[in-house]
Amino acid sequence: MATPGDAALPMEPPAPSHNIALFFHGFFKVVAVVWYWICTIVSNSFIINFVVCIVLLALDFWTTKNITGRYLVGLRWWNEANDTGSAWRFEMLPEGTRTVLPREKRLFWTAMMAATGHWILATVIAVFGLSSYIIVSIMGLLFSGSNLWGYFKCSREAQADLKGYINNTSNSLMQGAIKQQLNQAVNRV
Repeated sequence: MATPGDAALPMEPPAPSHNIALFFHGFFKVVAVVWYWICTIVSNSFIINFVVCIVLLALDFWTTKNITGRYLVGLRWWNEANDTGSAWRFEMLPEGTRTVLPREKRLFWTAMMAATGHWILATVIAVFGLSSYIIVSIMGLLFSGSNLWGYFKCSREAQADLKGYINNTSNSLMQGAIKQQLNQAVNRV
């Protein structure tokens, strides 16, 4: 407890929450997925179903790429095209520019991976003939996969996390394989 003679330390204001950006980050993903699975119940027209789903996927792609990536995790990516070809550009906010809230970061990455995982699964299901909307699932995979890849390339932290996960997993697998070989050797003796 502070005494009257203590100088008050300046308090840093809390980082602003971006609830609207977070809502739309999930909203367009969920609506596109739900529409993909129920569109044949709503309408028998392939063209209507296709157009609605592609528009929802495009809204999700644009919102994620241009708005929620900046607000929720401080990352941005884009592609520059010119006469000599095209180049991908990746940008991360400098340290201290803005505080990224852990909850927003976690929800951003979870939604990105879940959407991409869903579209991978939907494409596999469509390939095996259980859905006639294979082109929609491929477009969903391209849209969500390119956003996931672009933001992954922007984030040094995400790359470090993946490297750590791969190292831990490979170490665990190697230790397990070594233990198994030792147990087999002991059992043979």
